[in-house]
Order: sequence, then structure tokens, then C-alpha cells
Amino acid sequence: MKKIISILISLLFVASTLSFASANGGYNCCDPANFDIDKTSVKVGETFTVSFNSFCIPQIKDEDQEEFIEKINFKIYDSNGNIIENFDPRIDDEDWPALPGGPDIWWDWTYKAVKPGKVDFVTSKTCKETVTISSKALPMDKFMKFFGLGKKD
Repeated sequence: MKKIISILISLLFVASTLSFASANGGYNCCDPANFDIDKTSVKVGETFTVSFNSFCIPQIKDEDQEEFIEKINFKIYDSNGNIIENFDPRIDDEDWPALPGGPDIWWDWTYKAVKPGKVDFVTSKTCKETVTISSKALPMDKFMKFFGLGKKD
């Protein structure tokens, strides 16, 4: 995960150095048309997808939040919605595909919730989306509650 972030930060640095970021047409990365999370509340074991324009690369606000999620899929779409790349980082974390960018290129990152907590995705200083991960209720919880067991005093 740290390697991915370093690659993305390097890509952003190169883009801004070449004045690519300033010539992006003024994309509003807070706009759901450019950055969206399909579910902001999930349970452990469920998945959610972060979709964004290649000009609006989100970062996880705090490195400690990465322990709550696992990246399970990475897709890149062209302007027609066709998949250019479909990659599973769990299989080979070393062989990332080329990361094309442009106004009509869309990226999807699919995550699996592995621990309860909150994960903040940030695209700018003012734009933040939070995914809340709650623990999965167990069938035994109903019986414990019925008999008054498992209560914390």
C-alpha cells in the first residue's frame, strides 16, 4: 500500500511540475461527478468502491487507517466506459500496470473492510469522504442480549 501511495504522489508531483495539474480544466474534485464512494457505511467483510477522475486522485488521510481496509481490485476505464486495466493487487503487488491519466479516464479502487473503524479519503484540503466500518453482528448476539449476557458494567 505504501508503494502505491508513493507512486501516486510521484505521479502527482510530475504532473504538477509539468503544469498538467493547473491545465486540467479546473476540475472540482469534491463534485460527485469527479469523485464518489458507492457506500459510506459498511460492515467488516463487505466491499466498497472509490471511483474518481484521474485528475482527482484520493489519498487516505491517515496511514494508520489503512489497517481497516484491504485493496482488492483496481480498474481503469476509458471515455467510453471500457475497461483498460483490471488488476488485483493481492496477486502481484510488484507488477502494477501503467497508470494512464486524462480528463476522460476513470479509476475504480475496490476495498474490503477488514476491521471496524473510519477511513477518510481526501482529494483536496477541503474535500473529504469518510467510510465507516462497523463490526459484523453475529447470530449469537441475539441470544446473548436475550439472556442479558455480554453486557459491559
